[in-house]
Amino acid sequence: MSKLRCKPFLVILSALTFLTASGCWSPVELNDRAFVSLMMIDLTEDGQFELTLGFTLPNRMIPGQVGGSGESGKEPFGYVTKTGKNLPQAYQEIQSDITRRITFGQTRTIVIGSALAKHGLDPLLEFSSRHITFHISANLFVTQGKVLELAETPTTFERFVPVILRSYISHRQTIDTTLRDVLRARYSSGDILVPILTLSKPPSTMAKKEKSEVWLGIDGAAIFVKGRMIEQQLNKEEMKSALLLNSNVSEMTFRIDSPTDGKEITFNIEDVSTKIQAGRKDNTPSIRLITRGMASILTSDSKLDLLNDQQLILLQKELNQEIRSRMMQMISSTRAVKADVFHLNQYIDWKYPDIWKRLRSNWDEFYAKELDIETAVNIRIRGTGEAYRSIRTKWREGT
Repeated sequence: MSKLRCKPFLVILSALTFLTASGCWSPVELNDRAFVSLMMIDLTEDGQFELTLGFTLPNRMIPGQVGGSGESGKEPFGYVTKTGKNLPQAYQEIQSDITRRITFGQTRTIVIGSALAKHGLDPLLEFSSRHITFHISANLFVTQGKVLELAETPTTFERFVPVILRSYISHRQTIDTTLRDVLRARYSSGDILVPILTLSKPPSTMAKKEKSEVWLGIDGAAIFVKGRMIEQQLNKEEMKSALLLNSNVSEMTFRIDSPTDGKEITFNIEDVSTKIQAGRKDNTPSIRLITRGMASILTSDSKLDLLNDQQLILLQKELNQEIRSRMMQMISSTRAVKADVFHLNQYIDWKYPDIWKRLRSNWDEFYAKELDIETAVNIRIRGTGEAYRSIRTKWREGT
């Protein structure tokens, strides 16, 4: 009898196995799909939404060929641009011109033009949240000019522009801001930092080889207040300080002046982590930032003797003080425009909800003028290299 009772269970289990193993997750075949790798959005001068979708073109790729070109020798990546009174209309205009069904399942990079950034990110959030295949982990960038200039970027080191942009994030050369981060910020204050892409003239050798007048790079960070980009921005050095605060740094080059003779010393800072703690004094909230990490010396023009423990401790103290100073300068830049881009209010809300209820309606002013923010930096120097004094200094002394 026990064997007979087990048979229905085994039949159901076998059916479930076959259903989950099926590869038919959609009625649309892969060969009938056009996968968006890059999405670029801007506003035209007459207020129209300009949508550009970048697609990889499998029919132009040959396995094993470095350049990735097909028989015609054309690029394996293409762009389609359309305009409309809103994003859905621009999207439909693109879909009507393409023989394949557009899907956003592989969209990992979104670039916003400065005109749309100043207008606000709500149209993008509305559009992406209504496409179930859209990944909210897609990275967001802002350009200082027209976003279509990005299409002229030469792919010297990578095959596609989206790969270049993702490399900036994976190598932690700029801050990591995703659609998820923007959505979370929009449901609270709407304040957030978004990395800025810069389009400049390429090096002369690259310009001659690639025949391009555009060179892609990273700059500082755009400050968004209530979902809109403002004129105030973080420069590149302030953006690096933001990386330190976000604990998004594996390694970073940092330069300071020697505390003994003012000559430049360059460090490689690694394994940085910053802990944010909320506290209160007399029912007034405060924030404490605790940054830790390791550093090694890359170059030194100073006569400072790294074998001398006292001078090494003095150098470490100077390094920590300089990092602390730059972090506070970056925070001051955000406080000047009343932009809590690091969402310090959430730490107060989590720990002291009663205080947050009292301050919530006037948080912008409180953050800008009254919030007590303290920083503690402890970067330890663990590597000095084989030269304990500047090699160039020794050469000068020997001549």
